[in-house]
Amino acid sequence: MHRPRNATIGPWPKGINNSSRDYVLPKDAALDALNVDVTDEGHIVRRSGYSQTQAIDNGHSLRTLGGKTFIGLGTSLGVITAMNPLVVTTLRTSMDLRPVSYAERGGEVWWSNGVQSGRCNADNTDHPWVPPTPADIVTVFSGAGTLPAGVYRIAITQAMNDGEESVASAIYAYTLASAGSIVVTLPAASSGVDAFNVYCTVADGKVLQMYSAVAAATASVSITDNPTGRNLRDRAFLQPMPPGDAMCFHGGRLLVMAGEFIYYSQPYDYGVYDPAQNYLVLGATGSLMASVESGLFVVADRTWFYAGADIASAEPAERLPFGAAAGTVFQHPISTSPTVGWYSDEGIVLGALDGSVTLPQRSAGFIGPVAASGAAWVRQRNGTSHVVISLDDSSAYNKQVSPDFTAARFRYDDDSTCVCMNFANGATSRYANWFFNSYALIDGDEYGCDAEGLRLLDGTDDQGVAIVATLDCGKVGYGSLQIKSPECVYVAGKSSAPMVVDIALPEGQTYSYPARTYSETPKVMRHDGMKGLMNTRQPWFSTVIRNDSGSSMEVSAVDVVINESTRKI
Repeated sequence: MHRPRNATIGPWPKGINNSSRDYVLPKDAALDALNVDVTDEGHIVRRSGYSQTQAIDNGHSLRTLGGKTFIGLGTSLGVITAMNPLVVTTLRTSMDLRPVSYAERGGEVWWSNGVQSGRCNADNTDHPWVPPTPADIVTVFSGAGTLPAGVYRIAITQAMNDGEESVASAIYAYTLASAGSIVVTLPAASSGVDAFNVYCTVADGKVLQMYSAVAAATASVSITDNPTGRNLRDRAFLQPMPPGDAMCFHGGRLLVMAGEFIYYSQPYDYGVYDPAQNYLVLGATGSLMASVESGLFVVADRTWFYAGADIASAEPAERLPFGAAAGTVFQHPISTSPTVGWYSDEGIVLGALDGSVTLPQRSAGFIGPVAASGAAWVRQRNGTSHVVISLDDSSAYNKQVSPDFTAARFRYDDDSTCVCMNFANGATSRYANWFFNSYALIDGDEYGCDAEGLRLLDGTDDQGVAIVATLDCGKVGYGSLQIKSPECVYVAGKSSAPMVVDIALPEGQTYSYPARTYSETPKVMRHDGMKGLMNTRQPWFSTVIRNDSGSSMEVSAVDVVINESTRKI
């Protein structure tokens, strides 16, 4: 004897829950959601694809900042000035093949890949962070004049016409034995600099003051009088800022992260720092920094918040006991607090202005994969806001995830390199075949970059490859031990071809049932022909809704009509 009953599932505003077993999933969560986006209401929509590839080799570090779009092309860095056809103005060549970090200030974009660094000016020309340090003074000798005898200290800097100045050369001490003048032989100027600034003390003095500025081609300078210009001050002891793997501006300073250190510039003198004191020791290799108005988030093996506008006096407070994936910092698109985010070892973290943090994916029951690095794409379309996190090849789920989620992943595509989260509800889905290492908005269109090309992030397929979209609702019928089977399944939604219901049995067999029809406007579709499953004598089964041949799909609810026997065996 059989008795029918209904199991209504959805919507799914919490997205994937992979921390619960499939037979005790929360009503508003899914076991898996592949190649779909979760709407604010919890509906499941097949994601968009990508198209219109611009072929490139070893593409990386795509970023739009300061009104310019930058791209790494192997060991070169350039600015994209046109898309059709692709035109790139080269900034730097012969670089190490490493991801590039960027920061913008005053119309200039500063960049570094951890080995090389530079800044792009308004005319798309490449300049160093600070004019190059001059070579040491070649020689000094005496000449005729009226300078009093004594010990003179002399140093030089290189300068640009706009007033930018390098750090100083080594200080040369010269003893003038009798009254006369001092002749300073200058080194060859570095390429691109406009002038030398010459500094010296008075006889037996300690304070170096500017004596004169001369053209970069000048071979020597004669010091015939006491200096009257500005003091050299600490420029005698400063050094050019080192390159870093991550960088940002914060509180009037440039900060770079390199290994276990954060180096910070002099206030509003972004290209130089004091190597004796302008640094922080993290104790572990750093991965990222995120600046907010009230402080700085710093992530290495743990996550800290340095409260205050000046990193030189800020005290760290630990916020999370784990690290993060480098390269994943993003700005929150719809809120001023939280205002920044990144992808951590425990999923997406949102950081607020007061230094507090939240983990929306973990709150929704999702345990994310762990990776060393990645990229973030904040997307606002059709009234919803998502962040897509694409991770490197090291990405993997840990043993904390439910074994049922692992089995569900392997059923269709076990790709662990990309997750997508809805900002409104924290719902997570997975993407497969989505291997972008960076993203940018170019002329109003969104692009992703991978090693082979620039791809427009819009399309009905993935450059000709059908998008397989699935929604795994988990176990149905676990509430009783009676033998049962689905009699039919009703799916509320829309699609461009008949959707398919897959019934997966505990032993691993899967049976597929396409809908009778389809509709591109919201409608309830019936999937039937399942009565024969009663002969498999199962007490429960998994229900998966998927598209067919890459068709569009939107699912708002599922109703399973269960045919339940009075028998348990």
